[in-house]
Amino acid sequence: MWYNPLNLKGGHQGKLVIVRNGNWLISLTGCLVILLVTGCGSPQPGIPASSTAPITPVVDTILLSDASATVTGVSSTLPITTTFQLTEQPADETTPGTSITLSLWTVEAVSPEAAGKAGEVFAQGIRSFMERYPNVTVVVKLKNETGKGSVLDYLRTASQVAPSVLPDVVVLDLTELAAAARAGVLFPLDELIAPGLINDLLPGARAAGTVDGQLMGLPFEADFEHVVFSTEKPTAPPATWDDVLNAGTIYRFPAKGRNGLVNDCFLIQYLAAGGRLLDEEGQPTLDGAVLTSVLDYYLRGVRAGVIPLDVLEAASADDLWSWYTSTRNGIVHVRARKYIEERFQLRGSRFAAIPTREGKPLTLVRGRALAITARDASQQAVAARMIEWMLQPDNVVVWNQVTFSVPTRYATLNRWGSDPYLDFLRQQMEVALPVPSFPQYDQIGRVLQQAVLEVLSGDATPEEAAATAVSAITR
Repeated sequence: MWYNPLNLKGGHQGKLVIVRNGNWLISLTGCLVILLVTGCGSPQPGIPASSTAPITPVVDTILLSDASATVTGVSSTLPITTTFQLTEQPADETTPGTSITLSLWTVEAVSPEAAGKAGEVFAQGIRSFMERYPNVTVVVKLKNETGKGSVLDYLRTASQVAPSVLPDVVVLDLTELAAAARAGVLFPLDELIAPGLINDLLPGARAAGTVDGQLMGLPFEADFEHVVFSTEKPTAPPATWDDVLNAGTIYRFPAKGRNGLVNDCFLIQYLAAGGRLLDEEGQPTLDGAVLTSVLDYYLRGVRAGVIPLDVLEAASADDLWSWYTSTRNGIVHVRARKYIEERFQLRGSRFAAIPTREGKPLTLVRGRALAITARDASQQAVAARMIEWMLQPDNVVVWNQVTFSVPTRYATLNRWGSDPYLDFLRQQMEVALPVPSFPQYDQIGRVLQQAVLEVLSGDATPEEAAATAVSAITR
C-alpha cells in the first residue's frame, strides 16, 4: 500500500476517518467518506470486546488532498527510482469486473495512523492501488500490536465462532505467522503470488515467511541485530569469540531477556555453534556441549573485564544505543533499523556481523509480513494482486526508507544504489534464520534465559547451568 510519491497522480481528493478497532475506508470518488462502526460502538458477534485494550481517541478527519499527498524529506542518501515498472504485475483482466471490497486487518504502525511520514506513505498507497483497480475498495481495520485485541487474537477467535468476519489480508509479526498458519486461517501463497516476486525474496525473508514448507506470508520489512564498534579499538571487525576477548575493549549486548525469553544474541551464538532446538523427530532438545561453550564464553568475557554485568539490565539492543552514541566506545549490539536511521550521524564507527565461535555469520530476522485469509477464490486473487502491488520494488522501497526497515527483496535493495552497508544488509539477510516460533519454544527460551542469568550472576558454572537447562527440556 505504500507508494512512491514521485509517481503520485492528481485529480482525486478524499478524507480519512480512523477509529481504534473500527473500520475506515478511503474512497476515490470525490470526497466521499464512509465510516463503518462495526467493532467500534459494539462488539461484532463472536469477536471479543476490546474494552480492556488501551483506548485511542478518535482521530479528527484528515484531508488527503493533492497538496498534501507528496511525501517530502525522504533521505537523499537512499535514491528513489523515478521510473515505475510493473514487471510482475498481472494484467488488469485478472481483477473481477464487478465491484469488490478487500478487508485488511493491520496495526497502527502499518496504517495511515503510523507516526511520521509512514502514515502518509501508507495512505497514498491505498489510493494508488485503487486507482489501478478502480472496481476494488480497500477497507482497513486497526488492531492492537500484541495480546488481547491483536490481529492474531482476533483471527483465532473469529475463525472458531464467526469465520464470516475474517478479513482478506492481514499484517502479522513474523513471530506470529506460524501460529496463525497452524490455526488454519492463512492460505499458502506459493500458487497465488507471482513466481518472480517469490524468487526475488532474500533467503532470510523467504525462510521467515515459510511455515511447514509452504510460503504463508510475504515479509515486507525486516530487522536484525549486528554490532557497531569504534574504529579506535578494535581496529578490525571482530568475527570470533577470541577476537572479542582479545579486543581490549568493552562488549555490550542485551542479556536481560525479552518477555522472559532469552535474547536473540544468545540464540545466534548457540545456533552458529551448531546447537539445536529441535531433534530429528521435531521434539524440543538442547545440545549440552554447545550450550556450555556459549555460557563459558560469557563467563570468560566477564572475568576478562570485556563483558560488563550491566548487560543484564538491557532487554533489547535499543537499551544500549544511548550508551554507545554518548561514548563512541567499545563493541555494542544494534538493530539494523536503528543503525539505518542514525548511521550518517556516526563518525569513527564501523559495522560488522555478530561475532560467533568460529566466525560463522548468522543473525535472526524479525519484521512483518502480509498474509491472505480470504476463503473465496476470487477474493484471494485480488488480495494477491494487492500484496504484489505493495511489494513492487518502487513502492516498498519508499516504505523501507521512511520506516528505516531492511528490505526483503533483492530488487528493493538494488533501488537503494551502491553502498557498503547495503551490501552488508544483503549478506546478512542471505544467512538470516527466522526467530523460533514453534509451540514448545516458549519453554526453551525461558530455560535458556535462566541459564544466562545464573552464569552471569555467578550462581552457577556454565556446566551446571547447561546441565540444568538440558534436564528441564528433555525430562
